[in-house]
Parts: sequence; C-alpha cells; structure tokens
Amino acid sequence: MDPDTVDPETFMMNGAQSNETAPETYEPVQHHWFYRKEIKNSKEIWLPFSQRDSDALEAKYISDLPEEEKIVATEGGRFDVDIPKRIRNPVYWKGDITNVRRCSWFYKGSTTAKYSPYEEDIATNLEAEYRKCFENNQWHKRIELPNKDLIVLHSYDVLVLFPPSMSADDWSNAQSQVRPRVVRRGVEEFEIDEGEPEKVDHILFMVHGIGSVCDLKFRTVEEVVDEFRNISLQLIRTHYQSSCQNGISNRVEVLPISWHDELHSEDTGIDKILRSITLESISRLRDFTNDTLLDILFYTSPKYCQKIVSTVGQELNRIYELFKSRNPTFKGGVSLGGHSLGSLILFDLLAHQQSPIEDDSTSQTSKDRRISHMYGAMNTGIVRIHYPQLSFQPAALFAMGSPIGMFMTVRGLDSLGEDFALPTCEAFFNIFHPYDPVAYRIESLINPNLANLKPMLIPHHKGRKRMHLGKN
Repeated sequence: MDPDTVDPETFMMNGAQSNETAPETYEPVQHHWFYRKEIKNSKEIWLPFSQRDSDALEAKYISDLPEEEKIVATEGGRFDVDIPKRIRNPVYWKGDITNVRRCSWFYKGSTTAKYSPYEEDIATNLEAEYRKCFENNQWHKRIELPNKDLIVLHSYDVLVLFPPSMSADDWSNAQSQVRPRVVRRGVEEFEIDEGEPEKVDHILFMVHGIGSVCDLKFRTVEEVVDEFRNISLQLIRTHYQSSCQNGISNRVEVLPISWHDELHSEDTGIDKILRSITLESISRLRDFTNDTLLDILFYTSPKYCQKIVSTVGQELNRIYELFKSRNPTFKGGVSLGGHSLGSLILFDLLAHQQSPIEDDSTSQTSKDRRISHMYGAMNTGIVRIHYPQLSFQPAALFAMGSPIGMFMTVRGLDSLGEDFALPTCEAFFNIFHPYDPVAYRIESLINPNLANLKPMLIPHHKGRKRMHLGKN
C-alpha cells in the first residue's frame, strides 16, 4: 500500500488517532523555500532549496529591507531569487523564470509521487486552524479548500485530505476507488541538501557539441552541466572529506556555454532556409539532420564558423567577467571543457590566442605562418576566421569524445610537430570512451610513434571501467 494513502477501514478501527505522544506545547511550523520545475508532459514538481539557501531566503524575507533589495543569490550564485515577486532567474544563461514559494504544508496529488506545497495563504490558514485545534485540544476539524478538497485534522500528526469526489462520511466504503491521502505539515520527512560551499576553487566552462540537446535523455547543456557539477561536488565530499571539513577543498563551479541557439536564431535565418529546401518525406529524420548533423557542415563554412566561434568567445568572456563581478574574492583558475564539436571549437579558439610572449610588434607574417602550419601547407583550413581573444588564460582544455584528430587530418594536416602547444593553455586532455564513434586520438599527430601507445585508463570513482585518456 502507498504509505501516503490511508486505508479507510484501518483508519476507522484506529479511530484516526496517533500512536505517538503529543507534544505539550504548540510549536510553530518551520517554513522552507521551494522552487517549481517543469518536467515532461507539461507536468511540474516542487523542489526544496538547500538548507543554506532557504535560511538565506528566510532571513532576507523577514528583514526590514526595502522590497527592491530582497534579492538572494542561490544555488552557488547561479540563480537569483526575487522574494517579493516570488521568481527565480538564471544568472549566467538564458532560461525560464520559475516560481518560488515559502512552504509549510504539503499534499500529494493522485498523479504524482512527490509532494506539492500548498499556496502560502492556504498554508497560513491551515496553520491557524491547526493551532486552534492543538491549543483547545479539539480535533477532527474539517476545512474545505477553495478547490473543494476537504482536509480533516484528526490529531496533531494525523492530517488527511479527501478529494472532492469523496465525502469524509463515506470512507468506510471499502469499495471506494479513491483513498484519502495524508497531508504533511513541515519538512521533517524531506531530504534537503546542506548546500554548496560558498568558496569556489576553480571554474570549468563547458561547451556543447552538435544539436540542441546533449544526450539520449534530450537534456539541454544546462541540465547536463547540473549533473556534472553535482557529481563533482559529491566526489570532492567523499574522496577529500578531510580537506572539505578543513576548508582546503571547496567546489568546482561548472558553467555551460551554448552556441546552437545563436547559430539557429532568426538573425542567421538558417532554419527558415532549411525549411524551404527540406523534403517533406521522413520528416522526423530530416528534422534531426537539420537540427543536429548539419552543425558539423556549418562549422566548415567560413560564414557560420565565424558566428559559432564569435558566440563561444563572447560568451566565455561575458560569463567570466560576470562571475568575477559577483565573486570579487575569487582567486582560482579556469579550465575549458568541450564535448564532440565543442572540443574542436575550443581547440581552434585556443590555437589562435595571442601568446603572452607575443606583442604588437609580432609580424603578421609569423602569425600567418603559425596558422598555415596549423591547417596544412595547402591552406585548406579556416584561415579567414577572426578568433576573439579570451580575457583569461585557461589552465587546461578537456576534450571529451573529440573529433579534433579527424578534423586536423581532413584539413590536410599530417603532423602538429613535437613542439606544438596551445599558446595560452598549458595542458590538454583528450578523453574518450572506446566505443564512441566520433572520438579520435591526437597523439600520433604530435609524434607518430605514439600511435602504438595504448591510451591511459581512467579509474572510475566507483571501481568500474569507463573512460580512456590520452594526455598531451
């Protein structure tokens, strides 16, 4: 039986009484802040903020500050919550504005496995009625809600919801298909995370590959990066527990960099043109091709390649400067990570950064020679692209499932040379799964003898074998 439904016959025999001793005095309910999240099939769920974020929201809520100053940075500073408006905004990327709520009473609907909070005014009324019942020791109070739901307060910890289709006088009918459901007061039974450390040790910018979604779950780059960040924090807490407790290791902030929407925006007109030339047959396959696979061809076009690299470069600089303005004490390093085509975009961008030892007196001829070396003697590479200069020097580039080696070969380059280096980035890691069909090695382009060297196996943090690593 669902533990959050009430069997009518059992409920009748027990007299709707609690087996626990009631507290002697009334204790006000503790509020916790939640935010709404849209899920598939137009459904929604409410998720709790971390304890640290909820405490910060509650402190600002009860403060005497003007309403325009009641804005709280939450979730590591990635979302701002406007308390008076009850909305939550993403800070670093474009995204949906979601509702937030100060919660204390919860119910479970008939179609969801998660609890949903009552609206704040309803919760306030329920708490007031609960207090009257408690202080007067007069229970079995019936409260009808605006949507015709009926809540019965049988005792201090037996609170029941009757849907409109079921009368509270009919629950002895064993044939009833609708069972009364438990109402929860407070958040004692919720799993609430303590929250992320405030201090950030390192930033990792992640650039996505082809298409508008990043995996077979059809998640966006922001959603995938959320999971990446959560796993990173989990590993730090479990593998460096002592350092975490002593404040030596804190967290890595992972932020998404998106370029697909800009490429397919109305400004470029790509999608409009594609719709006019796309055949009507096998429409789903053609839509997938236009949205995903054609991104590879667009990157080989000077016009659209310029749009992509400009977007990535501008977003990297914009988000980095915004992060520093919101975290003025940050002294950590920055790394870049790219998946699939995203790794190639970053590789090209970093290959065209001005070296710290170069200055304005560096001749254009020497720069052109470097570019020609990068893309082959036949000048078949993308040499007409203007690559923006980054406002920071990354510590490392992590290429995941990367086709860099293949693209270098297609561009007519048979060797990078053993003295090859990215001008402003000291470390480069080529990470791949052995069954990834678009991942290629790059070591042999630096030294042909490395083609026979087996890649290094990365131990999985739970003991499984998953990734392979090539380090240059």
